[in-house]
Amino acid sequence: MAGCASMPPPTAELGAANAAIAVATNPDSQHYAPDELAAARTELAAAQAAMAKQDYDRARALIEAAQTDADLARAKGRALAAQSQVAIKTQDNANLRHSLLDQEPLP
Repeated sequence: MAGCASMPPPTAELGAANAAIAVATNPDSQHYAPDELAAARTELAAAQAAMAKQDYDRARALIEAAQTDADLARAKGRALAAQSQVAIKTQDNANLRHSLLDQEPLP
């Protein structure tokens, strides 16, 4: 740990990870990627604990993991929400087509 204390604390990186988690904390991510969001929060808390112990190398690694998981949660939430909307629109279009052709709507 002696080498770790000589490095400056990764406060800017910590702020960036906090911001990434804040951006990822949205309804889509909470619904479609709760595990990734929880992992990001857990890693950020562990990074803060490592910083308190002046273990900046470990803190940096945990911050990077937290930011990566937050970014993944955001991307996964957006992608799966969009996929869900496509499925809904596809079903709506099929129902409209059947309606226009004077057929029963699909279930």
